[in-house]
Amino acid sequence: MKEQKLPHGHSVMGFESMEEMQAYMADAEARAIRAAIPRQWEISWGAYVLRVVDTLVIFGHIWGSSDYEYTEELEHERINNYPRGYRYGKWYSEVLPEGELGSAHVSTLWEITEQEFMAAEKNNWELDEEVGKRIAREIIDNTPLGEDKS
Repeated sequence: MKEQKLPHGHSVMGFESMEEMQAYMADAEARAIRAAIPRQWEISWGAYVLRVVDTLVIFGHIWGSSDYEYTEELEHERINNYPRGYRYGKWYSEVLPEGELGSAHVSTLWEITEQEFMAAEKNNWELDEEVGKRIAREIIDNTPLGEDKS
């Protein structure tokens, strides 16, 4: 495995084999599962969430069961992805205000209210300062400080 550094703090991983890549991905998933706290595991169908990637604030709406066009897709989510912590939905930010579909792991999400989500949409997906402070307090109050879960 080889990591290549890119500008702005990003990097790309290279692997010698498919098995090496799969082992790396399995280890990353296991770390994410250990990092998620019970409150994050409760994030479910139809929830509104917030996540931060580097300095980018991303708002998400987790799809509800009625959002799936095919029952096979819904069953795949229910059986394969939910138990592993992945939530599928639409994700919005200042960079992609029109949103994009995809999955995120619960260990990177924090639930917000529908009203907070709608207010962010009206504010071009900018995080309200008071909402940000409340979420920061909740995370601190619900996360063991100084404990490395990796």
